[in-house]
Amino acid sequence: MTYKALPDCLHVKDSPVAGQGIFATKDIPDDVYLGISHVVVDEEIMRTPLGGFVNHSEDPNCVKVYEEEEWGKIYHMRTIKPIKKGEELFLKYTFYKVL
Repeated sequence: MTYKALPDCLHVKDSPVAGQGIFATKDIPDDVYLGISHVVVDEEIMRTPLGGFVNHSEDPNCVKVYEEEEWGKIYHMRTIKPIKKGEELFLKYTFYKVL
C-alpha cells in the first residue's frame, strides 16, 4: 500500500493568493468528498496535508464537515461548487484568525 497525501484530483503548487495552495488536476463536481483535512487529538486540531495547504477565501468552493468516528473526531473537506481543472480550492478559515 502507498501513502498518498492528496487524492489524484488534487495537487499542491504555488498560489497567487498566498504561498502554496491546492489545485484541481481535473474537473470536480460539487458535493464531492476530498478527504480528511483536520484531526482532533487531545482537544488540539491537527492539519493533514489537505488542511495544511488549502488557502482562505470569503467565497470558498469547499467546506469542512465535522464528524465523530469510532476512532476519533475529524473534519473532512467537501466541494460546494463545481471546480474546474487548474482552479484553486478554498475554505473559509474558522479555526484561526486570518491576518
